[in-house]
Amino acid sequence: MSLDIFGAITGLFVIVYDGQHALRYTLGRARSVVGPGIHFKWPLIQTFKVEETKHTTLDLEPQVIQLDDDLVYEVDCKVVYQIVNLRKALIEVDDLVTGLQNRVVIAVQKVVSRRTRDTVTDVDGMSAAIREELRSVEDQWGVRILEFGFSNISPSPTTLEITQLELLTREKLALYRRLRAEGLADEAAVALVSGAVVSVHPDEAAPSRRREAVTDAALVGQLEEELTEAERAELRRRRAARRPAGEGPRPEAAEGQERDPFADPLGDDDPSAPRGGRPTP
Repeated sequence: MSLDIFGAITGLFVIVYDGQHALRYTLGRARSVVGPGIHFKWPLIQTFKVEETKHTTLDLEPQVIQLDDDLVYEVDCKVVYQIVNLRKALIEVDDLVTGLQNRVVIAVQKVVSRRTRDTVTDVDGMSAAIREELRSVEDQWGVRILEFGFSNISPSPTTLEITQLELLTREKLALYRRLRAEGLADEAAVALVSGAVVSVHPDEAAPSRRREAVTDAALVGQLEEELTEAERAELRRRRAARRPAGEGPRPEAAEGQERDPFADPLGDDDPSAPRGGRPTP
């Protein structure tokens, strides 16, 4: 510390520490680069500009980048670099740190904005592309990019909500298709998927409803066979008495035609007629 003060007062020498290098200027012109040690100079004629040449880390500010599919992501990255040519680093650029930060931001924006939600997770591929973009900066400014990496790549709150809604929609669509494939009616499938409580009607075309209709028709036929001829004649007489004048007998169902299992066993739809048992004498 005392040597630094003495050198600053006298202007006869400059001290360069380990991890540093200095560029010597003579009458305003850059001359040679010197390493660690004590270096004497001519006052008012020579000056030294000392810079750190060890590994340096740049922690960039978080960036908001719009992807190629219009989704917005927040990106945070870090760069580790080292000065390998002090003459270029001091002469070719006004402020090396600020200039390097700006060039890295431009490269990150250029590479990430070409990605989509499916390819933005390829961190290694994006890092290699960004380092390739910075290759010209290394040659021009005398630096070497040692490491580049992303500390954070995350969707913005709005983008996160959009992606979650899209995933939920896909899950509900897959569930709806599975329920329909299992024979559930359209209204019932929609109600189950949406979680709503609705009044649904049975789908007569569904396989389960067709099986129930065949079973009910067989049961009705069995009940008809249990009736005696006298009971059949009595029911026909009562139907004829209730039928309006001029109306002919009710036609029988054609052979092979499916019969309504919920109709009267003998074809009478009058609610006052007895059902499921023998007629009252």
